Formats: sequence, structure tokens, C-alpha cells
Amino acid sequence: MTKTASQRASSEKLGRKSFYRYRVVKRSLTMPDGLKLAATLWMPCAKRRGETFPVLLEYLPYRKDDTFYVGDYPCFSYLAQLGFISVKVDIRGTGASEGAYPEREYSDIEMEDGEEVIRQLADLPQSNGNVGMFGVSWSGFNSLQMAMRRPPALKAIHAVHASDDLFHDDVHYIDGNLHLDPYHLFINHELGLPRTPGYELDASYFRQRFDKEPWIFTYLSNQRDGEFWRRKSLREDYSRINIPVYLMGGLLDGYRTATVRMFQKLKGDVRCDIGPWNHSCPDDGTPGPNWEWLDRMASWFRRYLVPGSAESLAWSKSQKRKEFMVFVRDGHAADKEIETVPGYFHGFDYPVKGTRRKKYQLSPSAGPAVQSLTYKAFGGTAAGTWWGDTTGDMAGDDAESLFWESAPLKRASQIIGFPSVKLKVSASSPSAKWTVRLEDVAPDGTVALVTGRLFNPAFLKDRLKPALPAANEWYELDGELHFTTWTFKPGHKIRLSVSNAQLIMCWPSPDRMVGRVDFAASVLSLPVVPARSREQEVKDLPAVKPKRGAPFSEGLWYPQDKPESEVKQRRRLIDGRSTERSHTIVSRQALRIKERKFYIENQNSWAACDEKPWLARYTGRATTSMVSQGRHVKHRTIIRVVSDKTKLNVSVTRYLSVNGRTLRKRQFKQVINRQFN
Repeated sequence: MTKTASQRASSEKLGRKSFYRYRVVKRSLTMPDGLKLAATLWMPCAKRRGETFPVLLEYLPYRKDDTFYVGDYPCFSYLAQLGFISVKVDIRGTGASEGAYPEREYSDIEMEDGEEVIRQLADLPQSNGNVGMFGVSWSGFNSLQMAMRRPPALKAIHAVHASDDLFHDDVHYIDGNLHLDPYHLFINHELGLPRTPGYELDASYFRQRFDKEPWIFTYLSNQRDGEFWRRKSLREDYSRINIPVYLMGGLLDGYRTATVRMFQKLKGDVRCDIGPWNHSCPDDGTPGPNWEWLDRMASWFRRYLVPGSAESLAWSKSQKRKEFMVFVRDGHAADKEIETVPGYFHGFDYPVKGTRRKKYQLSPSAGPAVQSLTYKAFGGTAAGTWWGDTTGDMAGDDAESLFWESAPLKRASQIIGFPSVKLKVSASSPSAKWTVRLEDVAPDGTVALVTGRLFNPAFLKDRLKPALPAANEWYELDGELHFTTWTFKPGHKIRLSVSNAQLIMCWPSPDRMVGRVDFAASVLSLPVVPARSREQEVKDLPAVKPKRGAPFSEGLWYPQDKPESEVKQRRRLIDGRSTERSHTIVSRQALRIKERKFYIENQNSWAACDEKPWLARYTGRATTSMVSQGRHVKHRTIIRVVSDKTKLNVSVTRYLSVNGRTLRKRQFKQVINRQFN
């Protein structure tokens, strides 16, 4: 940033006299092994001699100086104006930091570096010595990881959309089932990009990034729960965290169950906000309503990072150590494009006082008690990529499922918490997986998804000692669905849908089979809360504030006027007899940062064949083009995973070209055994 731009940033006024002017500083933080991590600091300008500030740190590999710069600047500059030294650091081997990228997410070296980063930030002359960590997704996860290590200067954390169970409740194995997500394409592609800001294509770049094995092989090689996952999972011992924690989740985010579980299990000061959003922040989350999360977060951090502040003094007198707020959804029509969800925010103790378990015996009103369904590997796409998407009408998926539904309700029924099921099931193959979806059937027949869960029978009895049931053996799926809120309106019906396939979210089972459900021996239990007045809703949430956009940046139109996103489904005939169906999601972005233009395109495709369910495939294609001063650097990544009955054939190919000429190609290939997936 030039001096003139910094002065402009420092003098901006957003209508609040209490705001601090700020300056932006880039510096390197030297680790004990001599390696330098790149940091950007938004520094408040002191209003009085000797004034110091608390530090808020976000620490992750998401390249602070290029694509994430545009979204980061409004957030970090706003926090600086609220009186925090706000800092973003690229982990080693990513973005502008030196070195090779680590061997896995939340690695030991990432955490060791993080402790040193915290120590150095606490020692800044402008710092009051107190550090907080915050962030969404990765930086929420490693905020929890760092809190478990207890560095002395770390006084509180704010973890948004994060999990305490890295095997069962993360993006790699959803509910313990193998999952290939657009995230896997994104991160394995980004790890191969050149170091910012110069994008030098030198020997160290190729050795430490481009030619280094991608992470997807590590995660596909760990298909069973165990030490690899548990050593980094807070769920193994919540007492490892002894500082205040502010948790935030979304009713359309895949980590909401872990968020509520952590709120219940952590001791000490814990706040938890659950909104209607997907995997995004409350100020711009989809769908709304939205509010200014940075104001609420800043006020909370002042309790613990600013001794003597009004927030700290008020909190020291408070007897309440746990705070819970959730968005209570009114029932609404299925709408994939919904912008604002009807409902309201409600603050109370959780579980809600007066909650009763309403049990429904699932005996069908017509037809046999035991019902059968022929497995179709390409099924369940309407539920999205994980339990964290807006969804449309589920009726199409339900047509290829077994389901029970209630009679039309005579009065409204509101739920807050974890629905649960006990389903008696069997299948002609031991490898059968199960998806269970709780839904709302409107009088016009449209079906809205409320929540759901996947079950992998291998992990039902003992996650550390997985074992499959015998073919045609009857067993019970007994467990909670993901956390939710919903209001079933009068005249609507409650539906429970069950099948053996949910493509995109869950890798298909390899065997042709027939699944069976004994509805007469099955139960659905809902956490029904007492009827409450809207007068009890939380009405003082801060409105979204205007923020300064990132200097020297702008959004661009993608070439050839391509849309920002597309979803396509196709069919093709294979071997003259079998039909493969595919589901493809394409996303595009174009932007300018200073003199450099970026064109980014990601395409994720999942395919399965009902006649040959073992023959499933995932293909991810990512391209980042960087254009500057007549130099066009293009980095492409192609990930292919193709399964047969016993193996996963995995390849990752990276391409690098300059001005249209291929400079480097590197391919990685492995054959990995399928283990209970």
C-alpha cells in the first residue's frame, strides 16, 4: 500500500467518533528455525500517549495477498477501527510465507509456529500483551487447536463454523462416510500456487509447493477413525481448553452439530450463536437475516482482552457464564434461492426449558410394515454437497426413497435441538450406507429439508473397531440427526425419508443391493419446545455496518461472459448397456488486485452408475490465471478419483504455463484400498 492510500485509510470516517484511525503494515515473523512467516497488521493509531491495544489473530493458509485480500480488508480494517491490532498470517509454505507446506491440516509445525506468532504479537510495543484468535472454518479449527496448547498470551478465541471431531464431523468423512468436497479441489490446488507477492517460479517453489505431494492422498488413506484424527480432536478431552470460547454456527452449515456439542461440553465462559446461514459470516451469510458480527465479537473480546473496559467490568459482575442464542426458523416453503428465512433470534439456556421428546411410532398407515428399496447409486443429489446447503423441493429424491409421514398436523409444532431415530434396517449387502432426512411436507406436496444424517453401519458399535453387519442381518440405526430448529405448521406433515444413497455427500457403496426398513419397529423422536411469544426474541443485534473496500481492487467480468456459477446434470451410456449420471458444479471469479488480474474457475463433478455402483468417480478441475505486465501465469489442477469394488484410483495432475507455453507438469498417483466406504 502506498503512503497516500494508507493516509486515506487512516482518515476514513464511518460515522462513529469512537473509531480509531489505522495504518496497514506488512512484516515477517521469524520462527525458531529461521523460517519467515508473512503477516499483515492493521494497526490502530493511538489517541493518547502510551495507549496499547489487544491483538486479534487469524492464522491460515488462504493466501492473504491475493484472492482473500478482497474479503479480508473490510473485516480487518473495521476491527482496527474498533481498537484491535488485527493480524492475518499465512502458515508456512502458503501465500507469502517461506518454506514447504506442512504434511496435513493443523499439523504440529503449524501449531508450533502459531505459538511463536502469538508470543511475538503479544510483545509488540503497541500491544497490551493479550491475544485473541478468531476465524471461519480453518481459522476456527486452529483457534480451537491453539487453545488446547495453552500459550500464555492467548486469552480467548472465537471459532466460527468449526468442529471438535475431525473424523466424524469434518468435511473429509461426513458422519463417518467418505466425502469428496469442492474444498478438496480448492485446497489441493491452492497449495500448488506460487508464493506471493512476486510469484517467482524458482527451484524452491517447485520443490516446496508444485512438486510436493497433495494432501488428498493423506486423507483418503485414513478412512478409519483413530490416532490420526483423535490426537487433533477436542472431543477427546474438552478440559484441554481453559480460556473463554465464543462459538458460532449456522443452521445450514455442516458443522452446526459440533458447535452445539462444544457449547454443552466446554466449561467456563462460553457463548454460542447459531444463525440461519450456511458456511459464511453473519454480516453477509446466506440466507439472512444478517447482523454485524464484528461489533458483537469485539464487545465479547473486550471482556477478556481489555482489563478495566466497560465490558470487562460488567462481565466480572455477571453470574452467567454460558450464553446461547439461536435462530428459530418458522416453517417455510422449499426454496433453493431463499434470501431471508422467516423466524427470529432467541436467547435462552440450552437445552430449552420445557423441551419434551415427542415420539412417533413409524408404522405406515397403509402398506406392509417392512418395505424394500432397490439401491440406486446416483441418488440424493437434491440434499447438496453436505448438510450445509440451501435446498429446493426434495420430492424427487423422496421418490427414490422409503419414507414415513405423519397425518396433517392440527396445531403448530416447534423443534429446537437434535431429532433422533431408531430405525430397524437390513440390506442384502453388508456395505449398505444409510441416509435419513427429516422433512416438512406442505399441503401442496412440496417437500422442504429440515435436517438429516448419514449412517455408516461399520461404525455403529465401536468407531475404533469397525465391523460390518452380515448380509440380510437386521440391525438398528440409533442416533441423533444434525442440530436444527423448525416450526411445522398446521396442515403440514412430518416426513422421515430413508435410502441407501446420497451422492455428492457420500461416496456410493460398491454393491448392488436391496435395502429394507421395518417401520413398525422404528421410532422418530423430536425435541418439541413450548410455544413462546415473539416478544422474547433478541432485538438488539447490531445492524450491518458499511466498511471500506480493499484498496486497489475490483471485481471483473469473467471472460466470454460466463456465469459465476452453474449446476448441470447429464447422462451418458457406458459399455453399451449401463448409464452413468453425473452432477457438476462450476464456479467462476475474476478480480483485479493492484496491477494483477486473476481469473479463477473450479469445476467439481460426481458420477455414478446404478447398474454398476462400484464404478463411481469424482473429477475436479481448478484453474488460476494471473495476468500482470504482459506475463500470463496459469496454474491448473486436475483431481480424479475412480473406484472399483475394492480400490480407489487417485490421481492429481498439476500444470504450470507461462504465456501459453507449458513450463511444468507433475502427476501424483496412488491406488488406495477402500475401507468401509
